[in-house]
Amino acid sequence: MEDMQNPYAAPTAPPPLPGELVDDSVKADRGLRLVARLIDGALMMVCFVPLFVAIAIEPNSKEPSPLQLAMSALGLLAALGLFVYQCVLLNQHSQTLGKRWLKIKIVRNDGSPCSFGRIFGLRMFVIALIEQVPCLGALFALVNAVWIFGAESRCLHDLICDTKVVNA
Repeated sequence: MEDMQNPYAAPTAPPPLPGELVDDSVKADRGLRLVARLIDGALMMVCFVPLFVAIAIEPNSKEPSPLQLAMSALGLLAALGLFVYQCVLLNQHSQTLGKRWLKIKIVRNDGSPCSFGRIFGLRMFVIALIEQVPCLGALFALVNAVWIFGAESRCLHDLICDTKVVNA
């Protein structure tokens, strides 16, 4: 009878050490990540519609009309407002609007919260700068996107920044 284990006994596994993270997060589906990125891009495109319309009204005019100036300002202000709002969401929740709507978020690879500096500075700004390099930037953007089909389901920018996207 001594070999039988008591089903009501306390667990015998040692608890995690203080400061040790237990990462039980589930990685977000590739499709969800793509849709979130498409949502974010579509929102930014909608912001720029007034600017595109302003250019299309009189594309060959040398002097912009007051309507063109107003529409251009509206488009730029809308885009700036969305950008600031996305930054606030990234800072507070590690999510853009697209990620928030699809209930996914950015975390460190160990599951800990990701700082705004890491998300914006390293994951977005530095990557965007690299993508501006003629020829090599386009190649980097392609490799960055295709990298998600690797074993870890992480884009190249995730590996560079030590981040991953998980279900929120």
